[in-house]
Amino acid sequence: MTAIGGARDKLLQATAERFSTTADGKAILLAGSTPVFRVNSAGAGAPGSIAITAKPVNVVGDIVFSVSAGTQLTVNGNVATVDFATMTTDTALVQARIREFGVDYVGNYMISKVFDGVAGETGLAGLNTGQAFAYKRAAAAPADSPGDVIFTFAMAAITTPAGNDLANGWSKNIPAGTAPLYVRVAAASSRNATDNIAANEWAGAVQLAKDGTDGLNVAPVRIYQRGATNIAPALPSAACTLTFATGALVGLNNGWSAQVPTAGGAYLFTSGATAAARTATDDIQPGEWAAAARLAADGATGQRGTVTVTAPGYSTWSDASAVYELGRAGYGAPINRDVVTLYDATQAVTKYFDNGAWLVLGTVLNGNLLVDGSVAAKSLAVDKLSALSANLGNVTAGDLYGATLHGGAGYPGNAYGWPSNGGIGFHLSERGLLLGNPATGGYVELGSGGYVAMPGLLIENGNASFSGKLSGAKGTFEGELRAATGTFGLIRSATSGQRTEYDSNGIRIYNAAGNLIVRLGVW
Repeated sequence: MTAIGGARDKLLQATAERFSTTADGKAILLAGSTPVFRVNSAGAGAPGSIAITAKPVNVVGDIVFSVSAGTQLTVNGNVATVDFATMTTDTALVQARIREFGVDYVGNYMISKVFDGVAGETGLAGLNTGQAFAYKRAAAAPADSPGDVIFTFAMAAITTPAGNDLANGWSKNIPAGTAPLYVRVAAASSRNATDNIAANEWAGAVQLAKDGTDGLNVAPVRIYQRGATNIAPALPSAACTLTFATGALVGLNNGWSAQVPTAGGAYLFTSGATAAARTATDDIQPGEWAAAARLAADGATGQRGTVTVTAPGYSTWSDASAVYELGRAGYGAPINRDVVTLYDATQAVTKYFDNGAWLVLGTVLNGNLLVDGSVAAKSLAVDKLSALSANLGNVTAGDLYGATLHGGAGYPGNAYGWPSNGGIGFHLSERGLLLGNPATGGYVELGSGGYVAMPGLLIENGNASFSGKLSGAKGTFEGELRAATGTFGLIRSATSGQRTEYDSNGIRIYNAAGNLIVRLGVW
């Protein structure tokens, strides 16, 4: 190392320390919980202490904290704490320093005290304000005054004079009557609980309201009538009167009523009009009714429920007697599971009707009383199996209607769609047949819309789209092949060994040795 001897070297040796900046990509950053101690009028500071954390950026070394005179620091690693009790100055500068390779990296953090101001003198009491109103009915704007009054702010009202009446026919409240209504207003303002309003403080009279023209009463009106046919009946031919307050409608004729009738035919018709008048009632003329329209019609009578009939005076059973007793009881012809008992003093026979035959009624069991196990019978005659939930086992069935069949681990539900839990299976319904699972690469779909889909093949609307590989094809091809690309033909003679290839470039013929002997096409 060369000894210090030149003037330049001596200047460099005597110069102040150099500090790096963040522009060099290295720095030390300081962050505190707050830069301010708030000092109240009693001299107490908040918070009690402020912690400043140093974070080196791309620089390595020991962190050295320092603070300006009049303040003490407590250092713990890279965190320095300033207590309010140890800060005797109004400001304090906390500095963190790291020296690396002879270069100092410095970060500064300023802490200040902020003092509450001195409490000012108590101000004067504020003003109470309010508005006083006076009302009067008159044909023209009155020029007289409601007179001197006293306004009480707590009640927000005129309290003197007492009562409702003011001078010159004015009043505190809106008076009854039909003449135009006028109002005068005065402002109340005082530091006291009340204010004296002089007669000359009232503003000029202003019209507040007056009676207007009566508005319209409007109400929709609807009428009803039943008929034996679907031909609409004639509309009312006389004037009807509606009372708006009660909704009562009088004067209807030609079989119409204001309520839906319960008798008169299977077809219900309706018509409507709008009543509008400034009076309490309105006369609806015949021409005001809308064309009658059918509102509803009675549905077909449903089949009665099953019944049980008991008839005495029969020593033996007779199917005809059972049918007779049902009719005599008012039930008409028998239906499935009607029960009839014919008896006399010596015997009684009970049978039930099923599909045209009367069958002996054995023991009747309440299904809730059956012990878990099995029920064996040659036949089961019921109207519906909708309440049946069971593993049916082996079933031999006739015609099935409205069925949805699904099976396999992949079809836990009956919705039309591919397996929902990764397995394979099938779904058959009016939507079509789904078999397999596209996720595994093997599936076929026969849609009720007339299409077939499987990997590489789609047949729809008379067109077949094939995207797979055709291999091992034998036989002959007839027709026209259009828009073909790639190699679509290879013919090899079994006797001569020659082979012929066809593709989009043309036709090539090779001999048995594999040499090209004929080429037709574009190259």
